[in-house]
Amino acid sequence: MKIMKYFLLGLFTALLVACGGGGGDASSTNNDASTTGSGAGTSGVNTLTLAVVDSSDAVLTSIVFGGGQRIKATYKTASGAAIAGKLVSFSATTNGSAVVLSPLFRTTNSSGVAYIDVSPATAGTFGAARVSATADAITSTVDFDISGSTVTFGDIIFGSVQLAASGNTSVQIKATANGNAASGIPITFTADCGSVTPNIPTTDGTGNASSTYSAVKTDGTSCSGTTYVTVTASGVSKKSSLNVSAPDATAINFVSAAPVQIFVTGSGATSQSILKFKVLTASGAPFSGANVTISLVENPGEVGLGRAGNKDPIPLTSDSTGMVQFTAFAGTKPGPVKVLAALTGDTKVYAYSSNLTVQSGPPSQDRFSMAATVFNIEGGDWDGITTSLGVRLADRQSTAVPVGTIVNFTASGGQVGSSCTITLDDKGIAGCETTFSSQKPKSENGRVSVLAYTEGLKTFVDNDGSNSYTVGDTLENMGDAFRDDNENGTWDAGEFVLSRGGVGACTGAGRPASARANTCTDSATTTVRYQLVLLMSGSDAYFNDIAVDPEVIRFRLNDTAAGYNPLPYQTSIAAKNLGTSSCAVTSTVPEKVDNISPRRDVKAQLGSYHTLSLSGCAAGDSLLVTITTPQEVATYKTFVIPSANFSTVAPLSISLAAGASSTEYAISGGVTKYTATSSDESTATASVTSTVDSATKASSYFFKVKAIKSGVATIVVQDFNGVALSYEVTVP
Repeated sequence: MKIMKYFLLGLFTALLVACGGGGGDASSTNNDASTTGSGAGTSGVNTLTLAVVDSSDAVLTSIVFGGGQRIKATYKTASGAAIAGKLVSFSATTNGSAVVLSPLFRTTNSSGVAYIDVSPATAGTFGAARVSATADAITSTVDFDISGSTVTFGDIIFGSVQLAASGNTSVQIKATANGNAASGIPITFTADCGSVTPNIPTTDGTGNASSTYSAVKTDGTSCSGTTYVTVTASGVSKKSSLNVSAPDATAINFVSAAPVQIFVTGSGATSQSILKFKVLTASGAPFSGANVTISLVENPGEVGLGRAGNKDPIPLTSDSTGMVQFTAFAGTKPGPVKVLAALTGDTKVYAYSSNLTVQSGPPSQDRFSMAATVFNIEGGDWDGITTSLGVRLADRQSTAVPVGTIVNFTASGGQVGSSCTITLDDKGIAGCETTFSSQKPKSENGRVSVLAYTEGLKTFVDNDGSNSYTVGDTLENMGDAFRDDNENGTWDAGEFVLSRGGVGACTGAGRPASARANTCTDSATTTVRYQLVLLMSGSDAYFNDIAVDPEVIRFRLNDTAAGYNPLPYQTSIAAKNLGTSSCAVTSTVPEKVDNISPRRDVKAQLGSYHTLSLSGCAAGDSLLVTITTPQEVATYKTFVIPSANFSTVAPLSISLAAGASSTEYAISGGVTKYTATSSDESTATASVTSTVDSATKASSYFFKVKAIKSGVATIVVQDFNGVALSYEVTVP
């Protein structure tokens, strides 16, 4: 019986489905929503529909801020029966930040309906959005527009409607939309005078937007009288007014003097300065239209206000920025200048200028100098060895020349920085530096001429006390500046020259102030200049003027065998005993080659002299002297202590007829071996001979001279140590 019962029940159900009873379509749609998913029952598919509705359930296609719109979700069976008590979840799935949904979960009522509120995120939000809802496994969506809201403003509220000049106050506005506080609305604040900051605030959650009004114009001056502030949003505007009191001029400030150093009239340098003062209100805002009187308080001599030579006060009126400006003209004497600016109607309001001074003038030739950090650099055999060149410039009164003065450089060899710019050091001294570096070209004598120059004044005696060059003053005239490469004191073709076009007769001069003859002008202006010479010393050491005995070794060091230049600065001298005796060097004076400045005479002997004091030394003891340059080039020389001083029996002057030979002159003392050389072998030659005593086996040494032809030659006889004796040979 049970089997038959279940069979009949199943057959009945199948017939019911086949006839369409108890179910519906697999999906359901309407104009407002779409549905996907499947129901839990076996008789058909449930449906979930969404719509945007107002409070009366009328379907909407858009929402507005404060409009009271809702999302309506209807959940039914396939046959259309309401499904009550089911949880429906809601979410904004597209442009979700544009809307606010509340709450996000609801259960369906007896009609199968669940409502939630939907609103634009702010009153200023517009566009479109999509909301989804899900019940069981069924999801439905609804799309809608978001319309801009109509904004309504309350009253503009000021913190104060009566402001002092250049004052400020708070300003606030409340915005609503459809009777609700309009949050998130950008409100634009504008003022017909002054400014509002920030000028586009956004309303907060209560619909309020706040800012600050300032009664200061963009040029810094104050508004005055009735001022209107306007608020605008979504095409709606509202304005209200406040009153700003007229400002008063209560202060004057000194602003600037440009430049702060000017130069006496006729100096050829800047002789005018523009001074600025600013009139201010009590709040510090600029005041325009103020009457100001300018007058001189300190005047070193003939300084003028407004025009050259005017010493009377001048009246001025402040401009829209509160500024008054005028020109001060230098007079004929140097010194500090002080200017007073005061309100014409209230002299208790005033200010003084500061820092303005009148200087004597640009660089003076007799106050221009240059020096090198190191004169004898190791540049003969090395490139890139540098030294700093520093120039110092002053005007006729030995005060600092203007900052920014450009000094130019040129050199006959190596490479020198093209210019440097005058600055003041921490002691107020005017100067600047550049760098010289060794490289080609390099002269045969190792000397390099460097010329520094700039525009300035010749030296003159101010006979009339005007502090400027006038007729009757005594001028030390000088011609064109040039670089005296061969140091002969005269301009030669090919040497660098700075021509000023003068043709006046005058003498020439060499370093340090090289001047080309007969190129003078009558003007006091000139190219002021200074020339110094650097030495690019070689790295190999040559010993000269040697003297050796048991107590001392003396010698001169040069960078060539018969030259005049020293070894490089900081070349070191060291010595050690080569034997086992107690012979030792107790002191070396000096231990290093000094910084040696070239003389004007290109053949002046510049080699460095050194003395090695000895102790415990006896004849035959040997010492090794090592000379090491800064580039670590080493030269070695061995000295042997002699038993007696080196000497000969020859006279200092020897005269021989052509073809004749001298007698043999005995050589004694010193250390063998001996050599004899001639400075001119075409005039005379020399040779050393020796004999051996058969009994004592002792050697004796001699030198003799042979005359070749008419002339004069120098014969040099040396021992092993290099101790030299010189004799002049004349062949008539």
